[in-house]
Amino acid sequence: MMDDNEKAVFALVEEYNGHWFWLRKRFRLTPATDLNKDFRMAPEDAAELLETFADRFSVDPKEINFGRYFPADNGKAEKPLTIQLLIDSARAGHWIDK
Repeated sequence: MMDDNEKAVFALVEEYNGHWFWLRKRFRLTPATDLNKDFRMAPEDAAELLETFADRFSVDPKEINFGRYFPADNGKAEKPLTIQLLIDSARAGHWIDK
């Protein structure tokens, strides 16, 4: 059973689901979904999502190292940005992946 934080995180990510015309369908989101590798979210959208996330869940945006998940050189991400990470951070009230 989902708690309120989990529901709210899924609802936030769902706002970006189906934005890509080439998919022509919605992506099946799970807690393990990596927003970069699996969801193939554009860095601009991911930055916007994380800004909204930080605001909604009172997480200091300075705690989030965006380049760790979406490198500026489009190289391999250091770590996955999963929905579970967002859920866990929302529950904790701070970014847990430092």
